[in-house]
Amino acid sequence: MLARVLFVEDVETDAELAVRRLRTEGVPCEYKRVETEQQYLDALHSGGYDIILSDFSLPQFDGMSALALAKRELPDVPFIFLSGTIGEERAIEALRCGAVDYVLKSNLKRLAPAVTRALREAEQQRERTAQQARIARLTRILEMLSGINTAVVRIRDRLELLHEACRIAVTTGHYVTALVSFIEPGTRTARPHTWAGEADEQMESRVFVIAASAEEDSSVTGRVLRTGEVFLCNDIARADRIVSRFPSLRDAQFQAIVALPLTVDGTIVGTLTLTAQDRDSITDEELNLLREVAANLSFALQYFEKESAVQFLSYFDSLTGLAKRVLFCERLASRLTARKAEEPQPAVAIIDIEHLSIINDSYGRHAGDHLLRLIADRLRSRLNTESLAYLGAGCFGMLLENADGQDDALRELQQHIVAMFDKPFRIEAHDVPVTVKSGLACRGPGGQDAEALVQNAEAGLRQAKLAGEQYHHHRLDLSSKLAARLALEHRLRGALENDRYLLYYQPKIDIASGELDGVEALLRWDDPERGIVSPGEFLPILESTGMIVSVGEWALHHAAAQCQRWKAAGLRPIHVAVNCSPLQLRRPGFAELVRDIVQGWSGDGWGLDLEITESLLIDPESDEVRKLRALRGAGVRVAIDDFGTGYSSLSRLSDLPVDTLKIDRCFINGLPGDRASSRLVPTVISLARAFDMTTVAEGVETRAQLNFLQQAGCIQSQGFLHAQPMPAAALEALLAPKH
Repeated sequence: MLARVLFVEDVETDAELAVRRLRTEGVPCEYKRVETEQQYLDALHSGGYDIILSDFSLPQFDGMSALALAKRELPDVPFIFLSGTIGEERAIEALRCGAVDYVLKSNLKRLAPAVTRALREAEQQRERTAQQARIARLTRILEMLSGINTAVVRIRDRLELLHEACRIAVTTGHYVTALVSFIEPGTRTARPHTWAGEADEQMESRVFVIAASAEEDSSVTGRVLRTGEVFLCNDIARADRIVSRFPSLRDAQFQAIVALPLTVDGTIVGTLTLTAQDRDSITDEELNLLREVAANLSFALQYFEKESAVQFLSYFDSLTGLAKRVLFCERLASRLTARKAEEPQPAVAIIDIEHLSIINDSYGRHAGDHLLRLIADRLRSRLNTESLAYLGAGCFGMLLENADGQDDALRELQQHIVAMFDKPFRIEAHDVPVTVKSGLACRGPGGQDAEALVQNAEAGLRQAKLAGEQYHHHRLDLSSKLAARLALEHRLRGALENDRYLLYYQPKIDIASGELDGVEALLRWDDPERGIVSPGEFLPILESTGMIVSVGEWALHHAAAQCQRWKAAGLRPIHVAVNCSPLQLRRPGFAELVRDIVQGWSGDGWGLDLEITESLLIDPESDEVRKLRALRGAGVRVAIDDFGTGYSSLSRLSDLPVDTLKIDRCFINGLPGDRASSRLVPTVISLARAFDMTTVAEGVETRAQLNFLQQAGCIQSQGFLHAQPMPAAALEALLAPKH
């Protein structure tokens, strides 16, 4: 490669000797010589030089001034002193000020090695700088994608969502302009809908014509709407003949432009257009991420058109921005249907984050949530968002579309896991290493449907956990906490034998009358060392170890016995709600157990309610649902706890054995000021009323929340505004009959 050398030298023959020496020793070069400050400045401004060789002393100029000017004008170009007069002290000072080397004219044999090394290091530095810039840009785009995904999940207003997406593209993605345009109904034109960044004054009045052919195109937006294809021009100065004549590009303040179609039900309805300051800045990796942005915005547009806020929320996990199980299965089913016979059979992988509860206990629940978001971002950096899901409880789903057979799928899964979890995650100034277990299911020649494929992958995960097949990294920083967890498990096992569990009761108030209208039994642990412990600290351990089955059965027996004591004492009739774990409901004989517990005392206002999670009702024909139907026939009422945070299919609610919807406290907390909550909660209440169900608002803490719920038609209220959970003895005063 030809090196372009700028000599700062007053003697032409010295420059010629240096050039001859370089060429002789295999450094091809061309050069320009300057000797005055003005000549030097002109050369620096013109650029195009790979290295500067400067004498230290010149009649009209000096080398240290030349070095200072070079560092200011061309800081990336290496500077070497080539002098016969420089001393050791001055040479050291020159190196301190930015020179990369010095060579004496009397020892030119050092010149070629010094120049070669300087050119090589400069090239390496340029490559490092370019790589860092690419990484920084892709990181920004990933953050932009994550921000827009969060907006898609949380924002319920169409214009507000699109404006926020444009704003994030400019502020986080560092695009010059972000513009969303939509087709005018019944016309072959489109208009800007919302935008952010540097936009011209005529943007609001612009009209983009959708031409009939490529030769008639007059705008990037019109071309994308006509073809339905992504448009990318990384340098508008090199645009093709038709594009270069578009009016909006003639005096553009940007160098690159990309436009992507937005669709609803497969029909193109608009475009997302982004402009960038630097030419050749939009790489293939960035374009793939932008395709995901457009796909997610299109999905949001589709659900703005078709679904209510509750339905939309049920498809996405608000924490990670990824699809929930139902949407993941729908997408998988669509891929299976569209797959051609010669294409590889897809595989599904489920990965489970190990010791997530320990991380929550060690650093706080917020840290665990942050970790899940970081993991979701790493997943998105390797796979298309539409191939990912968050299934809850630290489990992620992955669709591997191109794996050819089980061995290939396993190899691809291992590559993903190594790449994503080899490095620790940075959380609150701590490097937190993460290990996972995984289950893999490949679709066989006979084929399985989407739900069966996911269930098979989950079965594989359970087998991996039971067999301990996944390698575990030993982490000293968490070993003491793991030991503490094991000790806690041991104490919890002894708590049932030693009668250390308690039931507290929290009233549920009839909003219309203000009267007590039921209670919820809440589990507490009377720890000899710590006193009364709230369930948030020990329920996850009971669930993960399976102890919840025996403790849950104790709670059912204890609540029923307490009701019988109240009944015998002549207190007012009451229904007591008890939380039921999925593990309990799935055990054989559960329905018979509950029927035996309520037999002989329920009825005439007395009874037992079971509170279950939404996930148990995903299949109306499951064994769990059949058990609940049988229990309802025995007078046991069923409530969905924390409604709105799971993945119930709202269209099936009327077919399910459910009496009550309990609205999760995360939606009540935002009332009445939060826009999304104030829309969502009345929607749930109306939905419940349509299915003849009772609604209970959880976590009511203010009078303003209660007033809002009353106006919305909510039936019952539960929370600290009315009463905190209390022992049975304290509740008896509220159950005393009125005279």
